[in-house]
This record gives sequence, structure tokens and C-alpha cells, in this order.
Amino acid sequence: MSTLQSETAPEASAAPAPASAPTAPRRPSATRIARIVIDLAVLAVVALLVLAPGLDRLPLTDRDEARFVQATRQMVETGDWLDIRLQEEPRYKKPIGIYWLQGLAVTASGQGADAPLTVYRIPSLVAAVVAVLLAYGIGVVLGGPTVGLVGALLFSATILLGVEARLAKTDAVLLATVLAAQLALASAWMDGARARKLWRSLVFFGAVGLGVLVKGPVILLVCGTTLALLMILERSVSVLLALRPLVGLPVMLALVLPWFVAIGIVSEGAFFREAIGTDFLGKIAAGQESHGAPPGMYLLVSIVTFWPAVAFIPAGIAWLIGARATPAGRFLIAWALPSWVLFELAPTKLPHYVLPLLPALAIAAGFAVSVGAVAARGWWRRASFAWLAVAGVLLAVALPGAFVFYEGRADPVGLAGAVIAGAASIVAWRLAASGRIKLAIPATVIAGGLMAALAHVIVLPAAGSIWLSDRAAEALARLPTCADPVRISIGYGEPSLVFRIGTDLRLLSPEEGAAVFAASPCAVAIVDSRVEGAFLVAAAANAVRPVPAADVTGRNLNGMRERTLRFYIHDAAAP
Repeated sequence: MSTLQSETAPEASAAPAPASAPTAPRRPSATRIARIVIDLAVLAVVALLVLAPGLDRLPLTDRDEARFVQATRQMVETGDWLDIRLQEEPRYKKPIGIYWLQGLAVTASGQGADAPLTVYRIPSLVAAVVAVLLAYGIGVVLGGPTVGLVGALLFSATILLGVEARLAKTDAVLLATVLAAQLALASAWMDGARARKLWRSLVFFGAVGLGVLVKGPVILLVCGTTLALLMILERSVSVLLALRPLVGLPVMLALVLPWFVAIGIVSEGAFFREAIGTDFLGKIAAGQESHGAPPGMYLLVSIVTFWPAVAFIPAGIAWLIGARATPAGRFLIAWALPSWVLFELAPTKLPHYVLPLLPALAIAAGFAVSVGAVAARGWWRRASFAWLAVAGVLLAVALPGAFVFYEGRADPVGLAGAVIAGAASIVAWRLAASGRIKLAIPATVIAGGLMAALAHVIVLPAAGSIWLSDRAAEALARLPTCADPVRISIGYGEPSLVFRIGTDLRLLSPEEGAAVFAASPCAVAIVDSRVEGAFLVAAAANAVRPVPAADVTGRNLNGMRERTLRFYIHDAAAP
């Protein structure tokens, strides 16, 4: 982290020119370029070390990830890269972008539909690393390399980014597109309307177009509110004109229109009704899928999801309040504040929704560090630094504690990892509290990386009872059946089971399942204990006697309710 120590505060502490008085772009010196190149290299390595561990060990997690990877697998299997489906059902909640990226990764792996889960997660990891580098770039544009380096380092180690980097979903890729657009917008804002550079237009509108292809209008909300508030604060549209919308808008439309027109024709408008009417507008109108929460919930959970960077964010917010009249301060406020308010007001809430706003707060913390405004003099700053240790110790206790609760045993490796991660959190706190900030920043990143490794490399992969679909797939592979059995799941319809067993797994009701089982001498029925009685009654009505062959008990990560699955085969197949 030597580059963190090589730059003094004056570059960032000097007040930027007012927003209404554009500054002439300066040609960067060779020394500055070398510094930026070194910083980017350091950040890429750090981001990979913090975000990559566990990518290949963590089983399929929540239902969203399972739906994305299974739909992508079917896209590759069928060769239909336009109309995405989850088994027979259209998958119209999100646009095509993430499926194409995952499909390209699968195709490049050369393994086709048999590619392991890790391959599907590669776009998320790459996007998360790119997002860290883009956060650095925004920090450099707004305040210089030290601001960018500190902000990007803190951002890279947060729990929220670490989770999304390891999951094959939309959010890490969306984040990268948002930050690319914000980088172009920040550059236009800081240089002023006279510097209408072509690259800014292409990057801003190109990134917005890609973001729309990944997750619909979410990027328009974040980048659009940023741009709107900047124009309101400036009382001018000069920043918009600096982006050259007459050049950029056609680029954006060229990216998004072909697929939207094609899917509109193929789906006969069903995609727009589902994606916009049901999914997007439905989340604004009411809490969906049991994810409703009152305003203020994001603020509350951020003390955990933004850890360990959250220890420095209060100082960053204090800096923002003091710097609210400067161009850099205004930009970060316009980025974080309006979108945060809108997310808090929306009834449907999930922790990752505010991920695109976290870099703004991390960069603000980078400003506070660069100007020496993080000394633990006030009680609230001492408390925020203490949270490094308190939350770190709580997490270090909670992770192996939950393992013992659900598994009924202790994992020595997990316990050792918890001690190390908790101790690293305490060291980071002591360094920050004693004013040794240049050491506290890398110590904080190390603490965050160790905690992520504890969760994603050690504890979660070893907690077999919470991966019920994996257990079921492994049990099925051990059953004495024919080479190509008809596989039926009754009462347990998790998409993770479909991915683990195969697209041809049939998810049926007890009555439907019994009829298919009776008609297929080589069938295997996976029956949830909650509907087992109904299945057996229906099987008897079809004049067949299913024979139990195996039991699997475990929990769904969604809800953590204990479930028992029983495997039934035919008489002739019984050992």
C-alpha cells in the first residue's frame, strides 16, 4: 500500500473551483500517470484477493442466482439467445444482458451446459473488480489519486460488494455500468461544459444502454437523478450538453433497441408487461416476495452490509456537509442522496439495491482521509471506529456460532478463521482510533477480506445442512436406477434443484407426479415430506407402489426451514 502514503493531503484539500466556473483541463504529468497506473495495479490485485476466494466453493445460494444460471444454461442448451426461459416458463423479469454475459462465459469455457457454477459467476467477479477500478477513477477525477485509492480500497472490502461479486446475478454487472456512466458524468461535471469530449458521451450513454440491458431502468434512476440534481444545483443544462446527448443517445438506442424490439415481437408484448408492469412497477407500488420494509431500513442494515468501510463513512458524510458547495461535494451528494431517498421510500427493499450508492460514500470517506478529517476526537467518530472491532467480533462469533447451531458440531478451521478475522478487526480499530490512518486503511481492507474468506471459503461451504438441493442431487446420484431415469420433484420446486439435477427435472403436484411415476417404470420421485401422504394416495389410485430408497434432511437458505425429502423408486428397481 505504499502508494497510499506517497501523496499528501493538499491536492485533495484544496477547494475545487465553483461548479459554475469550469476549469481548463490539465495535461497529467508523467509522475501522476505512473502513480495512477500503479494504483490501478494494486487495486486490481487487492480486489481479486478480497473478492475471488470462495467463488468455486460456495454452492448455489438464493433463488435468484439459481434462476439466472438455470435460464442461462437452457439458453446455451437450446441455442435460443433471444427468448429466455426457466424450464418451460418465460423468464421476462429482467432483460437479456446478464444471460448473454454468463452464456459467453459458459461458451468460452468450452464445457457448454456442463460448465460448473463457477463459470457462471465469472461475469460478476470481473464486473466487481472493474467497479473497484472505476470507483478509483471517479475519486481521481473528483479529488486526486489519494482520494480515489482510499475510497476504492474501502469499497472493495465491503460485505455487500463481496457477496454480489460471488453470485451469478445482475447486481455486480449493473454496478460496473453505473460507475462507468458516473465516471463520464463526473469528468464532464468537473471540466465544465466547454470540454465536450467524445469519449464521455460514448462512455456515459453506452454504459447506460448496457445497464438497461442488464437490469432495466435502475441505472436510469441512479444516473438520471444524479444528472438532474446537478443541473438543478447549477441552474443550467451545461453538464448535460457536455455529454453531447445528440451523439450519445443514438449509441444508447443502438445498444438497447434491437433486442427490445425483437423480444417484444417474440413475446407479443408479454416481456414488457412482466418486466415493467409486474416486476419494476410492482416493487414501487408494494413490497414484493416478502421483501417489504419501512423507510430507514437501508440506513439500519448498512451498518453491517457496508462494513468495514462504514467505520469511515460518517467522517465522509461530515466532509460532504462541509464541502457541499464544492463541485466534488455536490457531485457526491447528487449521486447518493436522491437515489437513497427513493430507495428508502420504495416498499420493496433488498440490501443490494443501494450497492450503486456505496462508492459515493466510500469516495467521500477518501476525501475525509486525504484532508485529515478522520481523527477520533468526537464521540461519534470514536464510536464509528469502534464499530470496526465490535462488528468484526460479532461477525466472527456469529458465523461459527450459526454453523454450530445448524450443523450440531464445531468446525476447528472455522473457529481458527474466526479468531484471526476478529483479531484483524481489532487491530484495524486500534490503528484508526490512535490516528494511524495510513495503516488503518489497509488493515481495514485485510479485516474485510479475512471476514469474507471466513464466510465464503470456510463456514458456508462446510455447512452442508443448508444446501438441501446439493444433498438431494448427491443422493439421487447414488440411487440404483436405470441409465436415464425420469426424474420428478413433488412439493420441492427450488430452481437450485433444477440446476443441480438437470433441465429435464419435472416439478409436479402430488397427483401429477404420481401419474407420471406410474407411467414410467424407471422413474425417481423426490417427495417433500409435507406432501408425501397425498403422493402415496395418488400413487395407490394409479395402481403403483412406490418404494422409499433414501431420505435427505436439510434446510433451504431461503427461510432456513427444515425440510425432509424422500426418494421413491419402483419395486423392480429396489435393491
